Amino acid sequence: MPGTDRFPVGAPCWVDLWTSDVEGSRAFYAQLFGWEAMEPSEEFGGYFMFHRNGQPIAGGMGDMGPQMPANDTWKIYLSTDDIAGEAAALEASGAEVVAPPMAVADLGQNMVFVDPTGAQLGAWQPETFPGFATVDEHGAPVGSNCSPVTSPAPSSSTVPSSTGRQRSKGTRTSSGTRHCATRIPTTSGLG
Repeated sequence: MPGTDRFPVGAPCWVDLWTSDVEGSRAFYAQLFGWEAMEPSEEFGGYFMFHRNGQPIAGGMGDMGPQMPANDTWKIYLSTDDIAGEAAALEASGAEVVAPPMAVADLGQNMVFVDPTGAQLGAWQPETFPGFATVDEHGAPVGSNCSPVTSPAPSSSTVPSSTGRQRSKGTRTSSGTRHCATRIPTTSGLG
């Protein structure tokens, strides 16, 4: 199943690996998932992409200097249509924006934040690059199952997002909102 030209607000739309071993990680994920590790881009500070069947599937980056060393983690980016508004709302809610919104050429804008529990996430506001080019296939992220879900009343598992929209914490959402579930790629294809 191909990706999309735009992901719903709040849906996972991209992942990247911040690795202290760029070459080792490139080789590992190429073997594990059959991804092709593209060459690091000098234009983007050494950022590189993994491709699957010629399409972007994930990104990677090594150390970005003493202020932002690679922490050997995968980071999930959530789609937004108002990255500046999200940054302000996140800070007002107790999150720390560790990499403020910045343009990435004409591709879009990203930011990285740490929530009050210490979880690190990113946000992506697309322009010419929406994110994953493929989902729901072997070796690709599974289940950006974002579709409208209706229910008679808000569930106790819904919470307002930082911009006032309802976001799902569980499996039900209030009327008219979107339910999104994404899992990491697996080698078995079972997600």
